[in-house]
Amino acid sequence: MRWSWCRRRRASRPPRRCCSALTAASAARSVRPLRAFLVEREGLIAFLLALVYLVTFGTLSVLRHESYHSSGFDLGLFDQVLWNTVHGRPFESTMSEALPVPHSLLGDHFSIALLVLAPFYYGFPHPETLLVGQSVALTLGAWPVFLLARLKLAPGFALVWVIVYFLFLPLTYINLDDFHEVSLAVAPLGFALYYLETRRTWPFLVCLLFTFLIKEEMPLVAVGFGAYVLLGKRDWKLGSGVIAAGLLSFFALISQVIPYFAEGRSYPYIAERYGAVGGSAAGILRTFVTDPARIIASVFQPKKILFLFGIFGPVAGLSWVSGWAALVLLPTLGYLLLSSYEPQFSFTSQYSAPLVPLVIGTAILALARAPIRFQPALATVMVVSSLAFSWAFGYMPYSRKFDAGQFRTDTRYAAFVPKLSVIAPDARVSAETGLTSHLSERRYVYDYQFEGVQDAEWVVLDYEESAFSLERFDRQVAAVEAMGYVGVAQGYGLALLRKS
Repeated sequence: MRWSWCRRRRASRPPRRCCSALTAASAARSVRPLRAFLVEREGLIAFLLALVYLVTFGTLSVLRHESYHSSGFDLGLFDQVLWNTVHGRPFESTMSEALPVPHSLLGDHFSIALLVLAPFYYGFPHPETLLVGQSVALTLGAWPVFLLARLKLAPGFALVWVIVYFLFLPLTYINLDDFHEVSLAVAPLGFALYYLETRRTWPFLVCLLFTFLIKEEMPLVAVGFGAYVLLGKRDWKLGSGVIAAGLLSFFALISQVIPYFAEGRSYPYIAERYGAVGGSAAGILRTFVTDPARIIASVFQPKKILFLFGIFGPVAGLSWVSGWAALVLLPTLGYLLLSSYEPQFSFTSQYSAPLVPLVIGTAILALARAPIRFQPALATVMVVSSLAFSWAFGYMPYSRKFDAGQFRTDTRYAAFVPKLSVIAPDARVSAETGLTSHLSERRYVYDYQFEGVQDAEWVVLDYEESAFSLERFDRQVAAVEAMGYVGVAQGYGLALLRKS
């Protein structure tokens, strides 16, 4: 009797496997509304993420400047260029190329696209305009990422890729390292890839051509797009046209346009930075053919391998399995990895800006090629990998390398900076480090580290440039005094001197 009761009781319970299935089904039902909510509102959520990024990093970039951690090269340089531009002297500088006479920035870099910022700078003529403008430009880079992911992947994935974009290693470094014109290329390159995938030829070409106005190496990036169009899209006419336009534009800029604005001075950077592999376009090609081992030795260096690890690690290397689309990466990687100038192969510098939309975009295309059943797992890997890399190597507020001190004003500046008000707005100034970008809204300003005193009426020194050595700083002050300057104000490791 007891046995039959136990059997009835046992029979009344659902089997364990059934319980597990019911639990899983219940969990799935509870997750399904959340997923539906995220999918239905992914555009709004992506916009809110972008807004949070913009407010956070726009604020941090301004705080970094206002706490005297920005520098003359390059924030002070671009601030002076924009200030001169809105005062009727387009692109004039006394800092670019460390050339301490009025000259055109266009003789150093072809960056006509800076005019996009001129109306905003006219309304608020201060470095903060450039910093906020750069933050807006980098935030807008998430837009084509969202559109491309929504085009190629199932609903919900676009939001994942927006997160991956904002976590991408170089992005915050670019955002928080002064201002650089190449940051303006991130969104147009992203849109170029999106329009190419939607086969909208004219918007694609407009986006690519706009990047030609940002910096002289951008036409080389277009060559990668042309190769993808040629081999991946099988559009021989468009692809060959883009390749030809990119190559012709690049060589015209470095051999004719920039030397014209430089009043005959040749474009210096290929000889300076690519001497080990040929020192000229023809020399590099010759080295490729006659001495490929030298090319391989130049590329496979420890720091360059670390650079590649930081660039492709966050997306688990997916970009390289995107088929012909991977061709868009090659020209940019080529001119970065062949260089001997270390900032060019560092994911903490502005030089990696063109890779941001290209690496993210090709990784999206690679995920779209994967079997649908594997895509959620791969997307999860992307987010986890991006979080891990941003913590270990990035510059997010939670990153292990993040230095909150970069956004706080050292007490030594608080007492000293008000004394700089004695400098007349039209006075010629030579200044050091974080002070240069606070004195750059004038026709004549020099960065003391690279240009010395020149004909400055005022000299502002900071012992940060002397590796925080008061002994070296005192010798520096004495050297300036020996040139006929007298001290007007002093602070801890700070000095203001005037021509006597």
